Amino acid sequence: MAQSSHNHAAQSKQLKGEFKMKQLLADSAFTWFHNGVNRYDANSTMVNYIKSNKDKIQLVALVNTTDEASQNLLGRFYKVMILASVPEESIHMYGADNSGNTGNDVADGYKIKRVPTILVMRDGKEEGRISGNSKESVEQDLAQIIMKMNKKD
Repeated sequence: MAQSSHNHAAQSKQLKGEFKMKQLLADSAFTWFHNGVNRYDANSTMVNYIKSNKDKIQLVALVNTTDEASQNLLGRFYKVMILASVPEESIHMYGADNSGNTGNDVADGYKIKRVPTILVMRDGKEEGRISGNSKESVEQDLAQIIMKMNKKD
């Protein structure tokens, strides 16, 4: 995996398996997470759409906490989750090592090919995913997945 010469990711430690947001907030090794959440300016229209649909979905984030792309996406993702009032129990986060292994059978069952990946689930079924960097923005990509999901109803 290529590393840039200026890589703040090297300062972080790697979480493997399921973890919660409070673990990232409580540990100074994850200052990138706190900074990412605080600095991200989310689109309120998209956030409100996610908020109006938050009870229909579960979200699964598979990340490598030492990977810069994962760090960038995770901070933005959590800012959107906070603004959209998505309950903590609707968000499942798993840390993967550099080989993509989480050490968790549930997470490994999602068959992700790269991190970061965020899955949007409804009733245990995957409705869509953001893999790598978001296409537009985290909130817009999530809103588009939810819109497609709602068209099926």
